[in-house]
Amino acid sequence: MYKTDAAKMARHARRSPAGLTDLITFALLTIQQTLPTVENAFRDVREHGAASKYLFGAKREGFAYAVEHADMLHAGMLAALATDDVVGAIDLVALVPSLGIVKAAFVCQMAGFDIGCLDRHNLARLGLPETAFKLPKTLLPETRRRKIAEYVTYTRAAGTSEYWWNTWCAYVAGRRGSPLRTAAAVSRYHCTAIGI
Repeated sequence: MYKTDAAKMARHARRSPAGLTDLITFALLTIQQTLPTVENAFRDVREHGAASKYLFGAKREGFAYAVEHADMLHAGMLAALATDDVVGAIDLVALVPSLGIVKAAFVCQMAGFDIGCLDRHNLARLGLPETAFKLPKTLLPETRRRKIAEYVTYTRAAGTSEYWWNTWCAYVAGRRGSPLRTAAAVSRYHCTAIGI
């Protein structure tokens, strides 16, 4: 799953600023939503842009930021990929309003970094509170990067990006009546929702 679907998403993100913006949009649309709703939400965003009803609250601001700064975000992501600077990449993506460490790490995971997304499902699996990796806006840059580095260390101690991707897909498959009944279907849906 990871070797096919996540690799496809990484190629999409690396290809262009618009490709990376797609991954950021996907991450924004997953916040406090069930995964099977994202494909329709993504279609609505493509049609209505920032006016989409699915970009509520800070998600709208995050989307507008990602679109406006697409070239900078893409160039920074490519530079970080070239040096395997996952801390720098997460720090960069976390500039997008509404994306903290966890969702920024998710974008980086989809973009090809060896990192996991410790969302509420994974935090529950690990017995950690949902606030474990919150990133307060008032942090000094060096403290912010230290917290991100701690997150990277924590996720890598528990497993590779492939481990996190595959086990998360297996964990959420079929939960709460989801039509995505298998891990493979969950993994593939990430690409389908984006349209790649």
